[in-house]
Amino acid sequence: MKLSAFFQRSIIVLGFAAAAIAPAQAQGNGKQGMDYSAMCVQSANMPKPYGEYDLKGNAKLPDYCKCFSEAFGARAMKAMSAMQAGGKPPSLEQSNKEELELRNVCRKKVGLPLAVEAK
Repeated sequence: MKLSAFFQRSIIVLGFAAAAIAPAQAQGNGKQGMDYSAMCVQSANMPKPYGEYDLKGNAKLPDYCKCFSEAFGARAMKAMSAMQAGGKPPSLEQSNKEELELRNVCRKKVGLPLAVEAK
């Protein structure tokens, strides 16, 4: 049976996503979660309006990134489970909205200014 190129790429992407987030789900504070938290901290070095540019040099950035990486991992696992059960993945717009909400929950939790949607 020959699979379409799109279907093959989809399987590969889903496999990488599952491999990347499964350890974070199994161990909320495990190595994978810490790696994502470190990537979040590095995102403060991205140019405006990307990443967490507005938090560069802020002492609360590591606490924010720990909160966000845990919430992001949980959200990704929930979406993956829904897709495995036959549900549709969220639209790009819905995914962006959910991510902004997660960012702002964590920013508020650690006393940082709220993020705004990049235009």
